[in-house]
Amino acid sequence: MNIKKTKILLISASGKTGGGPSHILLLKELLEDKFDFYLAMPSFNYNHKKFDSNKYLEIAERKIILMDIIRLIIFFRKNSIDIIHAHGKGAGLIGRIIKIFLNKPLIYSFHGIHTTCLNRLKKNLYILYENLTGWLDNEKVFVSLSEKLQAKNLKIFIGRHTRIINNSSKKMIRNEFNRKNKNYKIGIKNTKKNIISICRLVDQKNIFEIFEIARNLKNYNFIVLGNGYLFDKAKNYIKLKKIKNVYLLGNKKDVFKYLYEADLFLSTSLYEGHPISIIEAMSIGLPIVASKVTGNIDTIKNNFSGLFYRLGDINEAVNCIEKIMNNSDLKLKISNNSYLTHGKIFNTKKMKNEYISLYNKHDNFHQK
Repeated sequence: MNIKKTKILLISASGKTGGGPSHILLLKELLEDKFDFYLAMPSFNYNHKKFDSNKYLEIAERKIILMDIIRLIIFFRKNSIDIIHAHGKGAGLIGRIIKIFLNKPLIYSFHGIHTTCLNRLKKNLYILYENLTGWLDNEKVFVSLSEKLQAKNLKIFIGRHTRIINNSSKKMIRNEFNRKNKNYKIGIKNTKKNIISICRLVDQKNIFEIFEIARNLKNYNFIVLGNGYLFDKAKNYIKLKKIKNVYLLGNKKDVFKYLYEADLFLSTSLYEGHPISIIEAMSIGLPIVASKVTGNIDTIKNNFSGLFYRLGDINEAVNCIEKIMNNSDLKLKISNNSYLTHGKIFNTKKMKNEYISLYNKHDNFHQK
């Protein structure tokens, strides 16, 4: 006897490589034995092959287009979908619009409250928008405690139905720091140790701080994986400042190929929701040096699984990196704690069970 699975529409307004799309694909992989997933997302290259073409609807990148809304409503009704799950601000708006016409449960995951990079007018308009439309959400999901506290501090309407579900990543083989660097495998023609950052090249990620840190630590390679609208500006900045030890390598399908050649992970973000790139680095036991900001503070523990530095304090960031890299005992201790924290707190089994609970709560079909 075939039991009908609850059908869930996952929406993302961005198909760019990053935490949001990666999280959506992981959700499908972990839960497709229990739920039937459909996807509305801009074109996202090879990853869309993980969805049956009949269950995937391509929408515009970071734009709200009337035709997309109409197509989404038709797509939803045609497939008799049960739940809408919107990931991120743009997807949240799309989800709230189609909910008005469909009257189905809407789950909204923030994935970062993006006000730090906004001027006062845009920030106030965003808060107003959330307070005028947020009541449409049946439940709001925060990916970290500090993200929820940020929403409260901004006086964003969150309602009574909220929960915190941390992001996760798959368990990986532990990194070995006593190996010989094989930088030729990743296209680097030297034997220096590597500091790695994985991020979209956008204002939020504060990438120029990476370059300034690198200028002060010429004995290490600084590898930056990712793409974005700041790529050309970043490339020109590195050339202008004559920084020879930064490698902008763009998007890579296999980030672990580069993580395994690194000795430390660096995050300079202005804010995060709950950074999947750091969680992936922890899954192989990399020590973390990170800015002490929303999201990062929920991911690592200072002097345990990594070290925090004050945002904008280049000297402190440099000192944190050198403290770990020049002390093998400390490096091993932080590495062990990073790896064990991932296995205990940011494992996929824990996240899977929490999302099963969330979806079952809003499963109107099986509650009839």
